[in-house]
Amino acid sequence: MSAMDLVRSRATVTSNWPPAMGQLLRLAGVAPSDKKAAAAWLSDAIKLAQFIYRATKQRPLPVDHNALLADIEKSAKALTKRIERLRRRPIPWHAFWRSNVFGPVHHNRVEVPDVLSTLEKIVTAAGTAKDPGKGRRREFGKQRVVDMAFSFFVRFSAHTPSGTSTGAFAKFAREFYSAVTGVDPEKRGGGLDRQIRQAMTRLPMGRQRAQRMSVK
Repeated sequence: MSAMDLVRSRATVTSNWPPAMGQLLRLAGVAPSDKKAAAAWLSDAIKLAQFIYRATKQRPLPVDHNALLADIEKSAKALTKRIERLRRRPIPWHAFWRSNVFGPVHHNRVEVPDVLSTLEKIVTAAGTAKDPGKGRRREFGKQRVVDMAFSFFVRFSAHTPSGTSTGAFAKFAREFYSAVTGVDPEKRGGGLDRQIRQAMTRLPMGRQRAQRMSVK
């Protein structure tokens, strides 16, 4: 392939990018040698962020989420106590544990440990699955979109990200959010300043930078 063919090939690839994609790559300051890989990564990131955003918008309020789990936890604890109470009544206790639903019945079989241990696991699972949001709707979708923008930025951008509202990453994050949701975060939704600051503290920038270097 001649030099002119290579230039034409690159021009064709660039011209096929949606306008938003080109703008995002420019805001991130992606190096020309990285643009092809960055564009592919960015396209996948936008699709994944759209899926996550839609899924988190359907997430129930923490108070509703926790109420269902609390009911499961309470019911499992109550059932455990009722089963344990059978020990005070030898006849129903014996009849219950010798039921063939628990497997082959042997003459010396008493309680089946797996039954009570399973109930204990249900109690633990319901407790740990509770949302600590205390009834306030947290903007999960918004944060996940900004987190995804941050992952791309630290991997491909020539700029060092910061948590300031006027920095290069903030500009990129707003444009990325608009590309994902179709909404201008500054006009609707109260902006992204809090999510941008949170992304800086939550995501492993050092590890992402190391991954970028390893690709090169």
